[in-house]
Amino acid sequence: MALPKLLTYSLQKEPFLHFDGDVFLFDGLPEALLGSGLIAQNVEEATNYYIQTQKELMAHFNYFPNCVENDFKNDIPIKAVNAGILGGNNIDFIKEYADLAFTYINKNVQHFPNINVDRFNVFFEQHLFYSLAKEKKIPIEVLIHLTIKDNQYMHLGDIHEAPCKRSYLHFLGQYKKDEFTCRLMAAKLRQLYPEYYYRIISLFKNKGVPLSSNLYIDEKFVTISDYIDFSGKAKKCFSDCSIVENEKKSNFVSVQEEKIKTLALLKNIINEIKEYNDLSKIEIENDFDCFSKNLLMLLKHRSLNEEYIYGRDLSAVNWYCELFGNESEIENKIISKCDETSIINSTFNWAGLWNKHTRIGVKYYEELEFNPGEFCNMMVPEIFGDGFSLQDIDEMEKIILDHLVSPLSINNLFEIMLDYVEEDIIKNHLEEYKGLVIVMLKQLVLKKAIKPFKNISNQSD
Repeated sequence: MALPKLLTYSLQKEPFLHFDGDVFLFDGLPEALLGSGLIAQNVEEATNYYIQTQKELMAHFNYFPNCVENDFKNDIPIKAVNAGILGGNNIDFIKEYADLAFTYINKNVQHFPNINVDRFNVFFEQHLFYSLAKEKKIPIEVLIHLTIKDNQYMHLGDIHEAPCKRSYLHFLGQYKKDEFTCRLMAAKLRQLYPEYYYRIISLFKNKGVPLSSNLYIDEKFVTISDYIDFSGKAKKCFSDCSIVENEKKSNFVSVQEEKIKTLALLKNIINEIKEYNDLSKIEIENDFDCFSKNLLMLLKHRSLNEEYIYGRDLSAVNWYCELFGNESEIENKIISKCDETSIINSTFNWAGLWNKHTRIGVKYYEELEFNPGEFCNMMVPEIFGDGFSLQDIDEMEKIILDHLVSPLSINNLFEIMLDYVEEDIIKNHLEEYKGLVIVMLKQLVLKKAIKPFKNISNQSD
């Protein structure tokens, strides 16, 4: 509920700005914004999320503030503010708004069993703020000067672009539910504030809270300095040694099939399938068995030293900004394939199916269909979970990786990639195609399949 926030607003006697707990600020806000009477993140336009709830409220509530009632009558779709940040210098307005919000709530409490209360939050906080300001003809200054549909927020969870390209993030909605995004967030915290990160890890460990990585439960980690020292050794291990050397030094133990949670989840999904698009269950099971055997073979023959993998992760958090932080220099950057990754070909998209069930709120995976074809499942060694992650990559991404066995500049790679498109694309859509290649490179960097190339003798973080 947004009630604690509303109470906080009502108690303020001086100009203020409230930040949601899922907002991340990497730089100061504009002075002009801070001097404004009313401040919000942005204006948002209603889609079904608002519209369906609005219909629900109108069907059951017997009280609406005048500004809300008028807005419901006149505006289709209605608008609101996003309260990622909310406040300002006009304390009188904010006091009136908070009091009106509590009236809005209290006069309709008896109807709460008939509505989605969670969705009502956006009405008494975000829509009321907007409609009351509109009624009083008081302007609302915003950080983001775009009117955004409530289901079309893009890039506000792109933690990998901070701080080189983004100074403001808001992990609203689906971002908090997506494990991949949350791992990037944790990596960014470790990069920027390692002591705070390891304090959190240590606290969780001491309280017996389960951690995704078994590495941290090792008895060698007692103090914060122990974590910091290990990080330094891990960075050196990754920068100084080749993957071949670290395979020889490996202290990982190959896991048994029945203990691999990834395979267990996929197997459970298969068991629930009676028939998929006229395909027999036997066809699906046979392909899964083949995929599983190939995965187990890779795990058996590619067990990597934990220091090497941890060092890779410590380095990987820098790769995106290093390669893409400056748009004018992108084409000259030299990149190479990460040798730790491996590809398993299959008739069904097992990596995509895995991500469909683990990457919550990602539209691509929500819409992903399970059909036969030719698929590439990329296995990336990790220190968490089963000791690996599965990433689905398409044919073009596989071609990119094949060409990056030897280092190439992004510009040279792009010239090579021209061989894989028709002449019409080159003639009429060259810039769009170049942009597409860059997007694929960015995704492969985030998946730890591509890295900036450095001569090993000079390699450092």
